Amino acid sequence: MSSQLEEHDIPGATVAVVDGDSEVTRGYGFSDIESETPVRADETLFRIGSLSKLFTWTAVMQGVERGRFDLDTDVTQYLDEIDVPATYEQPITLEHLGTHTAGFEDRVHGTFVVDETDLQPLEQSLAEERPARVRPPGQFTAYSNYGAALAGHIAATTAGTSFRNYVDEEIFEPLSMDRSTFAQPVPDVLRADLATGYTAADGGFEDRPFEFVGMAPTGAMSATATDMARFVRAHLQGGTVDTERILESETVAEMHRRRFANDERVNGMAFGFYEMSRYGVRVIGHAGDTPSFHSLLFLLPEHDVGVFVSYNSPGGIDAREEFIDEFVDRYFPTEEPPGAVPDSTPTRGSDLEGTYRALRMPHTTSEKFIGFSETVSVSIDDRGRLVTTHAGETKRWVEADPLFFREIDGPDHLAFRETDGDVTHLFLGSRPPSAYERLSIAEQPRIHGAIVALSVLVFVTAVVGWSVAAVWRRYRGVSRPKADSPLRYARWAGGIAAACFLLFTVGFAGALVMRPTAFLYGDRFLFRILTIPSLVGAVASCVTAVFAGVAVRNRAWGRWKRIYYAFVALAAIAFTVLLWYWNLLWYQM
Repeated sequence: MSSQLEEHDIPGATVAVVDGDSEVTRGYGFSDIESETPVRADETLFRIGSLSKLFTWTAVMQGVERGRFDLDTDVTQYLDEIDVPATYEQPITLEHLGTHTAGFEDRVHGTFVVDETDLQPLEQSLAEERPARVRPPGQFTAYSNYGAALAGHIAATTAGTSFRNYVDEEIFEPLSMDRSTFAQPVPDVLRADLATGYTAADGGFEDRPFEFVGMAPTGAMSATATDMARFVRAHLQGGTVDTERILESETVAEMHRRRFANDERVNGMAFGFYEMSRYGVRVIGHAGDTPSFHSLLFLLPEHDVGVFVSYNSPGGIDAREEFIDEFVDRYFPTEEPPGAVPDSTPTRGSDLEGTYRALRMPHTTSEKFIGFSETVSVSIDDRGRLVTTHAGETKRWVEADPLFFREIDGPDHLAFRETDGDVTHLFLGSRPPSAYERLSIAEQPRIHGAIVALSVLVFVTAVVGWSVAAVWRRYRGVSRPKADSPLRYARWAGGIAAACFLLFTVGFAGALVMRPTAFLYGDRFLFRILTIPSLVGAVASCVTAVFAGVAVRNRAWGRWKRIYYAFVALAAIAFTVLLWYWNLLWYQM
């Protein structure tokens, strides 16, 4: 652990390991650098992000046990003020929510909020931030914060209380988790022991403010490692800790069993948990993230072992993956031999190559751009091995069966789905809550990136070149086209389109770089303002295209001026189509 902190620029970490009746909890590094406060496993609270959902799903299964609802009934039967549209014939059930197969699009706004004053009652947030249903339930996994929040709301309201009170009374109190809370900010009695979140900056660390989660059941919890060890123990010991029971053993088994998989050959979904199995060892668990804290909880049910680890800086993303790999490899080694490196390309290798994008993304809102980089690129290297690149990480694979691959020098698995003879989807064993859909050539990120780069170059030359030319004409006294010529306004139309698109591009990029939290999670005024020039630019683009057609038909200007103006019109139209594709022509939410 100490070497992890140094290698990944992490100030502090907290760990709990449960092995049968034994338990070890440790703190490492600092919870606060300025005061040099050490992390203490039994005192220091870490923000655990989406590990909070495991408490939500536990609450749901308690409701099932007590007969307040069941997993296979339309969730609208349990909702009064929240509308779930009947977009598809098949209704959404709690089973779909618990396996992330409800078919909701993703939403960013509302997941986190800027400060405490932006927090709303859970029911209000669920009503105002409802995502669209973009596919029938039960088809694919697409991780959904909204789905988990909806389930937490149902668990609480059917019990006649709030979500926070429900978890306090039905989970925290029975398990004696006295130093855990869903309150935001944490209560005064615990505030001094809350770890500070950090980001690495200029050879040191920059502290981050408390991160407010908009829908508490999805990720608002703060806890100590010692408290998390009690929750882990409850799930390893059939729902009991000491003399207290939170779930029946049969219910725990139902939560832990595989309930859905995009492909049976790769890791799938339990209820709330997802499989992290490797080298034949079954592992279930969940990761948790806030911008500053990164956590992991995993269980090996057949071995009666469970682990919780949390880090207080972004370096924890890589550190936790190393942790589980090394933990399983050291304590549960297997004899499974590594796959042989192929000497030729995989079966149907050329059919597999391409770019696949995560289904977990906004589809109908102006947040769609969030999905731009959520892709997996597939290619074949010169040794005939399948190669994938995702989030900057490259893996190589060997074919084990048709459309199924094992990672070379790693535990991961990869499967492809074929539909009507075409390869359409990709599934990673390391990411069970995500499915990836193959993109057409026109949807490729590199194509869109090239269009943006070339268009911006054309727009800059148009704005600068035409402005300089206008000043020069005025200085030289050169006359403009006749007043009755429609081309009198051609450069104005093209210039307005170019200027508007440049204004949008600079403003949009600047907002993401300078004020990402406020832009994504805060007030949407800036987002709305930025889409005004994009819409004006789109209208001007259409006019520019008409003028370009007139100029070509009438052989107006010189040949090179006509060609250049046609390039401006083409760039403007291409940029307009791109903005339309990403829902950025006008503000949509």
